[in-house]
Amino acid sequence: MEGPEDKGNKSLRDAVLATVVWFDVFGYPLTLPEVARYLPVGGGLKGVSLSDVAAMLDSSEFSCGDGYYSLKDGKGASVLRQRRYRLAKRKLGRARRAASLFGLMPSVRLVAVCNSLAVSNAEEGSDIDLFVVCRPGTLWATRFALAGTLKLFGLRPTPEEQKDKLCLSFWVSESEMDLSRYALPGGDPYMDFWIATLMPLYDAGGVFDEFRKVNEVGRSEGRKVGNGSGRIERLAKRIQMRKFPERIRAMANLDSRVVVSDDVLKFHVNDRRAVFRGRFREKLDSLNVKEI
Repeated sequence: MEGPEDKGNKSLRDAVLATVVWFDVFGYPLTLPEVARYLPVGGGLKGVSLSDVAAMLDSSEFSCGDGYYSLKDGKGASVLRQRRYRLAKRKLGRARRAASLFGLMPSVRLVAVCNSLAVSNAEEGSDIDLFVVCRPGTLWATRFALAGTLKLFGLRPTPEEQKDKLCLSFWVSESEMDLSRYALPGGDPYMDFWIATLMPLYDAGGVFDEFRKVNEVGRSEGRKVGNGSGRIERLAKRIQMRKFPERIRAMANLDSRVVVSDDVLKFHVNDRRAVFRGRFREKLDSLNVKEI
């Protein structure tokens, strides 16, 4: 009889461990449905049943408290997660209100919560990270309008105050939704899980489904790129380029941390993907788990 270990591209044990290990890096225990949901990112097939995953989690390599699974002796804590979940509810309320207002602009196609808030792992003093997709050829003008409005009302994060502020550090046009070109060389588990955990708050119609499809298979040819040729777009670009901090200008387009173009604005100055990948792989090695 076929058992849970026999299903998947790799052993189900390795896939489940890889999934739990990744979230353990952030001290985040998972429920059974969450492990199953993120299992494909950890290297398992989508067809694995919930009972298969449950059977695999019922081993000495995992611990379970209040319905949350983590590594045995791992960093995940159910009490901390429950507290952060309650904090996240308030932040998500603000994010939803912002997304509904952003959606009033015809050029906005998708607004999604990303990073820790997308998995309800928010801290009290953290800001709200949003990922925005715009129509091609409108990125600069849309950012100018939205970021400018947030700044006017004191809703953008500053070095002195981040709590519940709206951080707009990642923008792409619909023509540039394939993020594979911005992944770290040699594998990027952070981006893989980042995409898997995005929480859409506003969708102009099928945009999120298309985003997920593109990032499952990748697509690099046949793209229609925005060239910023409109007068308003050119003016918005010129104004914002002048106002960018020196560090943004210095890091722009050196690698995937800071990207500045007419189709992508990505301002991840403190990019820690390589650090998290290192911790992840070190833990996988200690558990004798194959690389995902």
